[in-house]
Amino acid sequence: MVVVNRTPGRKQVVLIGAGHAHLHIALHARSLLRCNAELVLIDPGHFWYSGLATGVLGGMYESHLDRVDPQPLVERLGGCFVRDRAVGLDRATRTVRLASGACLAYDLLSINVGSEIVVDDLAASRDRVWAVKPVSNLWRLRQHLESRFREAPDVPVRIVVVGGGATGCEIAANIDALARLHKRSVRVTLITSSERLLAKQPRAAGRRLADTLRRRGIELALSCRVERLAQDGVVANGRGFGADLVVLATGLRAPRWLAEFGLPLDEEGSLRVGPTLQSIADERIFGAGDCIRLEGHQLPKLGVFGVRQAPVLLHNLQALLNGRPLQTFEPQKRCLMILNLGCGRALALWGPFHWQGRLSLWLKDVIDRRFLAKYHAAA
Repeated sequence: MVVVNRTPGRKQVVLIGAGHAHLHIALHARSLLRCNAELVLIDPGHFWYSGLATGVLGGMYESHLDRVDPQPLVERLGGCFVRDRAVGLDRATRTVRLASGACLAYDLLSINVGSEIVVDDLAASRDRVWAVKPVSNLWRLRQHLESRFREAPDVPVRIVVVGGGATGCEIAANIDALARLHKRSVRVTLITSSERLLAKQPRAAGRRLADTLRRRGIELALSCRVERLAQDGVVANGRGFGADLVVLATGLRAPRWLAEFGLPLDEEGSLRVGPTLQSIADERIFGAGDCIRLEGHQLPKLGVFGVRQAPVLLHNLQALLNGRPLQTFEPQKRCLMILNLGCGRALALWGPFHWQGRLSLWLKDVIDRRFLAKYHAAA
């Protein structure tokens, strides 16, 4: 087995995953060089930004706007990139085992690998079941739908979206928007086991969103749990729903393979970290984003937390290298959520307040483009 050793005289900081927080670290790779450290980022592919992804599905954006190749980004700023996947961890020797068979030594390690959809037996039929994670699936789903629109323009595509949270509602709305853009017909049904949409948000916002989707011709099946795939669709609460495609936008969890690292996880498989974002079992290992569980908090799996954790993570990596005090991450009590509903409109939510319209979409577009612009410019 090949072992990739650290450069003599330099510490090696290894980042597993090109998530929101690690892109920020890559953008500041030179600050780690000044701490006499090397930066290595391990990831198998491109970073796809969830903020623009539903807009890509709905035809508002092209795919190149939504993705960043982390290799030129990290290498241009003084770091190294390994296009591979981490599959194991040896804390005794401080090495990461890669899918290629190689091992990579580390002095400090950080894990920012996002989340995956909680799936069940529905996922067994990959030919007509799509999950919204990885985010790149939404671009592939758009290509698949556009292909169907071209090949059978007069045949409506029947689509069931499972999940009545923010993502499921955005997916249903943007599939409808894509069909309208191409002047084609779809029959979209949104199924959720909850009694209402956006169950964790104010009721008034959920009602307004439900009215919007119904006016667009999207069928809502509330308090309805999907039981199984049928030959011609899905069965939920004993009722059959015809579907050519099923899109899973159900709950999120940390990737299951994270258990192979042998670190303490919570009951949902998330890496347990303390207020300084360090693993509760090893001060040399950090975590950020959707894959962690911050002790004492129940944070939703939203990209904004990974973005906010990034400066704290960077500071703490530098501080541990230099023997300085670490900072703690204090999550904000509320955050702005903006749902892209396609057709030029969005729903914004801030605590108990919500507003819907073109201005909301304009604001979301400005925020998301600004976030990505710095990485596109650096790469």
